[in-house]
Amino acid sequence: MSEKHLIASIEKRFKAMDPTERIAEVRELAGRSADDARFIRQAFPALYAEAFPRGSEGDGHSESSPRPAIHAKRR
Repeated sequence: MSEKHLIASIEKRFKAMDPTERIAEVRELAGRSADDARFIRQAFPALYAEAFPRGSEGDGHSESSPRPAIHAKRR
């Protein structure tokens, strides 16, 4: 079985899952190690993006939040 075929087969199995279950599974697999996270991000970019939305990278900003970040008032 070629790597491409294996990746397509795994992606098909994941897409058949319930979205909540799929996100939890991808997060669990990516959380095992940095190498696993890198592999999932490269091999399954759509699944990775679904499990780790761009606004959740810890930058303090959420794309879904209409309010800007709170800043200290100047005195």
